[in-house]
Amino acid sequence: MSEQVPVLASLRLRLLIGAGAIALVALFAAALATFGVSEASRMIERSATAQQRIDLLSSLSGRVSDYAVVAVETAAPDVPSDARLARLTSAAVRVEDAFGQVDQSLERAVAEVEKDGETEQMRRATQSLGIARMRAQFAALRRNVEVSEASQSLRAYLDGFATQFSPLLNAAVNEERRNRDWARQAVADLRGRMVWQAGAAAGVAALLVGTFYMLLVRPLLQQLGEVRVAAASIGAGEFDIRLPETGRSELGLLIGEVNRTAEQLKNRQSSVDADRAQLNEIIAERTEKLEDANAQLSRIDTDRRRFFADIGHELRTPLTVILAESELGLGEEVAGDAASESLSIIHARARRLNRRIDDLLRVARSETGQIELQTGRFDMAEAVDAAVIDMEPLARRRDVVLVRNVTPASVEGDPDWCRQVISGLIENALKKSPPGAVIEISCSDAGGGATVTVLDEGTGIPDGELEGVFGRFTRGTRDASGSGFGVGLALARWVIERQGGSIVLQSPIPRPPAGGQTGGRGVMVTVTLPEPTVKRAG
Repeated sequence: MSEQVPVLASLRLRLLIGAGAIALVALFAAALATFGVSEASRMIERSATAQQRIDLLSSLSGRVSDYAVVAVETAAPDVPSDARLARLTSAAVRVEDAFGQVDQSLERAVAEVEKDGETEQMRRATQSLGIARMRAQFAALRRNVEVSEASQSLRAYLDGFATQFSPLLNAAVNEERRNRDWARQAVADLRGRMVWQAGAAAGVAALLVGTFYMLLVRPLLQQLGEVRVAAASIGAGEFDIRLPETGRSELGLLIGEVNRTAEQLKNRQSSVDADRAQLNEIIAERTEKLEDANAQLSRIDTDRRRFFADIGHELRTPLTVILAESELGLGEEVAGDAASESLSIIHARARRLNRRIDDLLRVARSETGQIELQTGRFDMAEAVDAAVIDMEPLARRRDVVLVRNVTPASVEGDPDWCRQVISGLIENALKKSPPGAVIEISCSDAGGGATVTVLDEGTGIPDGELEGVFGRFTRGTRDASGSGFGVGLALARWVIERQGGSIVLQSPIPRPPAGGQTGGRGVMVTVTLPEPTVKRAG
């Protein structure tokens, strides 16, 4: 059970306090920066809007002057009344548009100073009253100018308007200048306060970080370095170490555990050495037994190969005699068709038995890894015919019909091994075909080699096991065990691919065999071999 660490001695608590203090300073600095940026943005916006209103007031002054000029120009006697009124109306509309822009800007200014209190809002509203007076004076001037046609009266109206309008306009411009200058000064003052406060926050943060490092982090790093060196020594098998245990903090408890671990490992080292010595004795004993077993297996394998060689030699001698006598008898004049037929049967059976002995020796050599393929050009149809002839007796015993459909196809490979592979495929199909079933064996020229298919209507291969049946030690639904000397699918694939071909399984079958009824899923095995290599003269 873990020991309880006192609260004041808890390393975790001290780390949390130090990190919390630094985090508070960081939060204060972030809040200060946020406030400063917000206030600076607001003051800059106020300065920009004040300058914008100064520009609007300047534009208003210019448009009023334009109106006065138009009034003077149209006062000439040669100017028609309609033209004069149209020009005055156009100039007056431009002036009214300028007044509208100034009013909208002042409304926005009142909304901007909402945070500054009612006093500032009232001051902004007072500016709106000054603009209203200027608009009223311009309206009066417009009425007098439109009804007056005398040049002297017009000048009197304009002089009176200028006397009243100009002070109001100047007062509005000066007020906006004061607002602009005040906002700029506020930004400068805010920048000075922000610099001072940021410096203070940086000093406090540096003091906290230095204190945190000197009082907590530095001693912690030193102790961790000692623990690292001790762990490396333990990993190297040196257990005579003793770290100074300081305090009851988490790190102090860790150092205590390291000391106890080193002591326990030191105590166990002697027992481990004794166990290792005993294990080495057991390994030496078992190794000797394995060497004896391997030697025995090697002798058994040598005897087995010698047995196959001897039995092949013993069987070949009488078979050679039988083949020679049957061929001699067939070559002579023999009385009676029955005797000639019997000699033909004996000769055919002897040749088949001789071929089976060759298969037996070839498979025996393949199990020792000594397969030798004799590559040459041959007709694949002849290998298929020979394989079908070999399997016909077994097919008759199982009441299965072998349908052969072959055409000449020249390929390059080992004819005996190809025949044996086809025989094995037919034999596998026979084992899983019910009585009365049909197995179709076809061979065709693939336009660059040969394609051989063995198509049955047996139980087939379940989904997901098509590739697994090629495993060297796999025995799935289509078990290759049984009598005969046919090769397994793993060896068949090796033989075909070694000759540059391929072997593919498909289940269920895409079509029924010729004359079949598709009573089961069935399997279609497709074997392909390349065409012979063309050797160019010279």
